[in-house]
Amino acid sequence: MEEIKKEVSIGIVACEKMMDRICLGCLKCLNSAKEGLGMFSNYEKADVLFITSCGGCPGFVVNKVGLMLREAKNYGAEIDVIHIGTCIISATKIGKCPIDVDSTKAKLEEKFKKKVVLGTHPYPP
Repeated sequence: MEEIKKEVSIGIVACEKMMDRICLGCLKCLNSAKEGLGMFSNYEKADVLFITSCGGCPGFVVNKVGLMLREAKNYGAEIDVIHIGTCIISATKIGKCPIDVDSTKAKLEEKFKKKVVLGTHPYPP
């Protein structure tokens, strides 16, 4: 079992096609972070600082995350953990999303030296 971290600042990458279509307002992610559900259960407090889309198919996740991390720093914020949304994982399984989530996770960790977690909320798509 992973050690519970006290408080973390989080950035979430969500599927552009599902945002505001299937998951209105990303409520599942935001509620799960607030309540400590799903992949947020490893934190005492999860402070979601941004939710951004993947950039659309075929996905520009690395570029989008880089932009968001730079913008966060401009506002004096530091992101501790990046979550790849449950919606992206679902889109690769039930849709035709071309993103390889394991490869994307590895690229993000290598480039930005941040922990990357696959998944967010425990709810079905």
